[in-house]
Amino acid sequence: MKMTEDILPPKSADRFFKWYCNNALFDSIYGDLYERFLENVEAFGVKRAKRKYWMDVIRFMNKHTLKRSNKTSHYHSNNTAMFSNYFKVGFRNLIRNKSFTIINVLGLSVSMAICLVIILMINDQTSYDDFQVNRDNIHRFTHERLNSDINIPLATVPMPLGERIASDFSGFDELVTFRRGFEGESMQNGKAMAIQGYFTTPSFFNLFSYELESGNPATALNEPNSVVLRKDIAEKFFQDKNPIGEQIELDKIGTYIVTGVLKEFPGKTHIDFEGLASMSTVANLEKSDLLTDLSKNWENTTGSWTYFTLNQGVELSSLHTFLDRYEKENYNEDTEYIVNFQTQKMTSITPGPLYGNQIDTSMPNFFVYGLGVLAALIIICAAFNYTNLSAARALTRTKEVGVRKVMGAKRNQLTLQFIVESILVSVFSLIVAIGLLQFLIPAFENLQMSSLLNWDLTITPKVYLQFFGFSLIVGFITGIFPSLYLSSFAPIQAMKNLLGKNKLSRVSLRKALIISQFVISLILIISSTLVYRQMKFMVEMDYGYAKENIINIELQGQDLDILKNELVKLPFVNHISGTNNIPNTGSHYDAEVKHEILDEPIDFYYFDVDETYMDNLGLTLLTGENFLPAHGENQEKVIIINETAVTELGFESNNAALGQSVFIDDSTQVNIIGVVQNYNYMVVYMGIEPMMLRFRPDEFNYAQVNLSGFDIDSEIRKIEAIWNEFDENHAFVYKTFQGQIDEFNSFFNDIIYIISLISFLSISIAAMGLLGIASYSIQIRLKEVSIRKVLGANVKGLVLLLSKGFIKLFVIAMSIGFTLAYLGNSTWLNEFAYRVDFSADIFLIAAASMVLVGVLTIGIQAFRATSSNPAKSLRDD
Repeated sequence: MKMTEDILPPKSADRFFKWYCNNALFDSIYGDLYERFLENVEAFGVKRAKRKYWMDVIRFMNKHTLKRSNKTSHYHSNNTAMFSNYFKVGFRNLIRNKSFTIINVLGLSVSMAICLVIILMINDQTSYDDFQVNRDNIHRFTHERLNSDINIPLATVPMPLGERIASDFSGFDELVTFRRGFEGESMQNGKAMAIQGYFTTPSFFNLFSYELESGNPATALNEPNSVVLRKDIAEKFFQDKNPIGEQIELDKIGTYIVTGVLKEFPGKTHIDFEGLASMSTVANLEKSDLLTDLSKNWENTTGSWTYFTLNQGVELSSLHTFLDRYEKENYNEDTEYIVNFQTQKMTSITPGPLYGNQIDTSMPNFFVYGLGVLAALIIICAAFNYTNLSAARALTRTKEVGVRKVMGAKRNQLTLQFIVESILVSVFSLIVAIGLLQFLIPAFENLQMSSLLNWDLTITPKVYLQFFGFSLIVGFITGIFPSLYLSSFAPIQAMKNLLGKNKLSRVSLRKALIISQFVISLILIISSTLVYRQMKFMVEMDYGYAKENIINIELQGQDLDILKNELVKLPFVNHISGTNNIPNTGSHYDAEVKHEILDEPIDFYYFDVDETYMDNLGLTLLTGENFLPAHGENQEKVIIINETAVTELGFESNNAALGQSVFIDDSTQVNIIGVVQNYNYMVVYMGIEPMMLRFRPDEFNYAQVNLSGFDIDSEIRKIEAIWNEFDENHAFVYKTFQGQIDEFNSFFNDIIYIISLISFLSISIAAMGLLGIASYSIQIRLKEVSIRKVLGANVKGLVLLLSKGFIKLFVIAMSIGFTLAYLGNSTWLNEFAYRVDFSADIFLIAAASMVLVGVLTIGIQAFRATSSNPAKSLRDD
């Protein structure tokens, strides 16, 4: 068949190859022949490959007629064909070099999986209040205490601020105040159900975008003792009944009529609640002493939150004149605090700066920024490893680059080709990373901090688009340097393999980065080992009291003595005592204690206990006496202190403290009747501070039951049966003593988990980087190895020869890593009153991990190099 004249190749073979690379249409048709040509170059050399290729071209062209279309369609066809060929060639290169592809995909996918989890976390935390229509215009008042130990701003403000500024300033569109205090238990369907929320003003529905499923938003919060419930809470209280008009009687703050039911929240919000009661209810509660009167109290700055929007055209700065006036009127050197009022935009609340007294738990923005930086560092390390491996593989692609350039390929075409290959690796890595997410997401959602922050790591179609965009960016970043690097080879040098002594030999920066990666890995391994040992030490150390076989039962307002009378009948119950708080679980009660010989009062921690408390926990009374029934009502006017308190109060001995009078909070005078031996009652890292035991049965929250422990599960079931007869309204709520301590320490488990994961990731990335530089360095010396092997060198000697250059890297990394790990971990360990010590085995574990990585990466590469056929390496020389 006759061919169109304008598509015929030049008669000169050299001119044909140059023309070939610039004709995208021709390239798309003969792409398969070109792939065969490249394979022939490697197998037979360039000259013979050209002859075979020319024959294939002529044979193929004789079977087809090509017609040229108009310039526009030809241009688009060329571009489409060109990009199609880039992906086709890139995919074939990745398939042909399976080991290179697998290593890169694994390295990138592990890093990418962590980054995808971080993307999900950031998405979750930045989604708060997205459903609020006016979110860009809503602000709240906040304040700072200028003369306080609290060095962060607080989200709460004094209760009178809202009413005062609303009357003085006319620029508000809407203003809403939330007040603490709406909480309690209600008997519903024979069971006690708890509810928590806030008192708020009727304009709540005007300012915020919460919708009612039933009820009128204009009147729902107008009348006293009105309440609006969240939908799930209304269903829990009233099941299938229509809740509108029904009553909820709360044990502490009266009866409320349901006037509205909220629809399910359309998204996450930092204003979380179960119910909202009308603010007009508060005045009656304050008159009845059911709530503290805050209406005129400017010194109580923790009782309420105030949100507002401004009228159009009103500047936010115009509020500061009024806020400055209130500061001067209500705060001075004689008040407990000097307050500075501020405003904060809703969009900067979650995530946002760290504030105290937040209306709900949320992640501060520095955590979000930290997650973003962590993701960037992880992916940069992975990109660096890809660069290392690509540089190593460049030695096997020099002839390909040379042939392409000889045939007329331009540098930008080669650059784009290699970037496409990198993007393909990134997309394959994304697929693997999404598979890894199925294991990572449940692991992260099971963390204690996840329940506190209410993480929702659901993957949506929008998230998949973000993932794909992220993989394209990663592919471009990881591929840009290798592509520019490979495309810069001069054709003659590339064809003659003269690059090893020039560009590919400058590796000092790579070595420095590899050392840095191993230093980070060493620090993380040592740190995670120390954190694990410190936590285990804290849990297993002798706290100074007996906590085994003790369960803590929540009294839920019930009388301890009545419960005691029932439980003592059980043969496996040894002791029962009452207390207001559980030691070593993070919560505490404190008060100021003043003695006449001291100039300033001392902060004391205290526990409200009964006369069996010390026997139940196995505490040792060093001197004096325990609380005794003989003391009668005077038991509440005596205390027992610990040894540390004796010293802090200035007494010469334990006996000298007996009978001494002290004042609690400047109002309550009590006498010291005993001194108990020091024991660890607070979080262990805090050590032992001054402490007192007080006899106040009305404050008891828990019954501590000491069991025989022969069959603890059976014993607990029998106690539960008695509880159900004793209190039909409240569910049996208990925890083992050790279980509560372990639950509090679960935060340390989260830290261990995260550090261990990062350690594993860091070691994996470092291993990939080391593999890259080892492959690269060994490829440079491949001909040297072949010559030595021909001259009689054995495999063992060659492996040592190739590996010894990396010993220096390990020595440097270990010396730096061990030093930084010791200094850094000593800083946080010194904050603990009881701590583990550095031991040689910690450093040995870290060193062994690094040596194992080195053996697996460098040793395998060196063995492969020494096992190669010398004839193949030297055939072109």
